[in-house]
Amino acid sequence: MTDDVNQTPDPDTAAAYQRADQQDSVGMRALAGLFLLEHEFRRVPGAPDLARLVVNRLNRFAPYDCAVFWTCSPSGKVYDVTISGVVQSKDTKPILDWGGQLGRWLNKSGYGNVQLTGPMLDNADIKTVWPSNLPKTGLYVPLRRDDGKLRGGIVLLRAAAWSHPVRIMLDQLAEAAAYTVDALEAGLHGRKGARRGFVKLATALVFLALLGSSFLIPVPVNVDVPARLAVSAGPPATSPSSSVPRAPAQIDMQIPPQGAMALRAGSRLKTQVNGIDYVLEVEHITPWMAGLFADRNIRARLIGAPDGLAPPQLQFITIENASMPLPLYVLRGPIAAMRSWFQLDGASKGG
Repeated sequence: MTDDVNQTPDPDTAAAYQRADQQDSVGMRALAGLFLLEHEFRRVPGAPDLARLVVNRLNRFAPYDCAVFWTCSPSGKVYDVTISGVVQSKDTKPILDWGGQLGRWLNKSGYGNVQLTGPMLDNADIKTVWPSNLPKTGLYVPLRRDDGKLRGGIVLLRAAAWSHPVRIMLDQLAEAAAYTVDALEAGLHGRKGARRGFVKLATALVFLALLGSSFLIPVPVNVDVPARLAVSAGPPATSPSSSVPRAPAQIDMQIPPQGAMALRAGSRLKTQVNGIDYVLEVEHITPWMAGLFADRNIRARLIGAPDGLAPPQLQFITIENASMPLPLYVLRGPIAAMRSWFQLDGASKGG
């Protein structure tokens, strides 16, 4: 074993490993460049930034003489054309027009990832003269969504042929670029996405502010609600009337939430029993939160009755000069339905 460890390496084997490492290094650099570009696609603020990123950065793993990039509608209408090394101006308008015609022809051609040849481009429907300083061979990679709709294209011009692994990587990159074009138009990425996020946040804050302030808006109410006298604790009653507190000044009662949420100290209550009108004023009431699942207990002072005594029974009362917050007023119906669903009304009446 010692002899194997200390064995002098074969020069031919070392050279083979070195060549393999160099090839792996080139491939890994290309793959890393692809991942970095896809990452930066998600951070671009707009379509022009995406275009500049494509035409200026693809040469890190796919050398070329010229890059043409364009975006289009799902129907194939070309929007913008960007060419590497070309700044938009009056002087560069002819070459940009050439790029737009090239993009329109390729959109209509239905080609996938294909190597462009001289004879193929000679027969292309391009009226503008081909730039003399550019090779008439290259690679076309369409930007397609998952549903197959076009969102643009990339043309990389050079005289050398394109290897299969590079074409696969460019397909992957084009798919990411198509997603970015869709995301930018939908406002999910870029400046529009940031504005939309701010608008959503501002809308949510305004809604919460309006909801909170709505609790400060009182709604006057004058409603008829069911009610019953609260039976005092003590020995069993021999008759219905004997269990009713007939105090001359105060009585206790229970009212369900759809009416009791409007009550506060000082609220007036009216009822008529056997043709006799009674007027009461609320002195004490349990908190409104407790009334969501149970009748609210009320102590009222009798302020108007012909005989000066509390009514012998109660079936309903009329709430006057009362008010409740706007949200609770709107929700009084759903609260009553919830109590009915959980059979809370029946329990309180049966008690």
